[in-house]
Amino acid sequence: MKSIKKYVGIFLLALCLIGTMQAVPCKAASLNSNVNGIVKSQVLPEDTKEVKLQKLFQYTEKTYGYKRQIGFKNKKSWTKTYAQKMIKSKKGSCYHFAAVYGYLAKKATGYKVRVAVGQTKGFSGSWQPHAWTEVKVKGKWYIFDTNMDKFKAKSKMKYYNMLKTSKAAKKVYKNKGVKYVNIK
Repeated sequence: MKSIKKYVGIFLLALCLIGTMQAVPCKAASLNSNVNGIVKSQVLPEDTKEVKLQKLFQYTEKTYGYKRQIGFKNKKSWTKTYAQKMIKSKKGSCYHFAAVYGYLAKKATGYKVRVAVGQTKGFSGSWQPHAWTEVKVKGKWYIFDTNMDKFKAKSKMKYYNMLKTSKAAKKVYKNKGVKYVNIK
């Protein structure tokens, strides 16, 4: 039994190093390496930027599950840590969803991308802490909230590509007091 585990471990390590299997994230792999692998496996070079955003939005919703995060602290480089944790564990909070989608969107499109940390009343009707991704397309910011879209009843693609200044967005997302982290 030990030898089987050893060979399975060697096999998985080889796949990790080759970069052909993103379903088993590499423990030592950098966030950039993991993001590159996911983007390469999910979008085609000839896809338009909009199609890339949509495919990665759907990938994020389909691939990751929810795990509550208590005591979030907006520390330097938190988005990198949260994105890497999400890729590794396949579960996370809205902060993880926003971070991982932010890095995927940035890598795939080159657009300006930021993660917003603020408040929403999209889940309960009262304001509560939340994080989401924003992408600047043709001079305007759009909300891409994979977490809200996945877990709010009957919201299929409702929180994809929502103009930040729209009436619908203003009803759900509080603009005052939002903190942004630019994805690089």
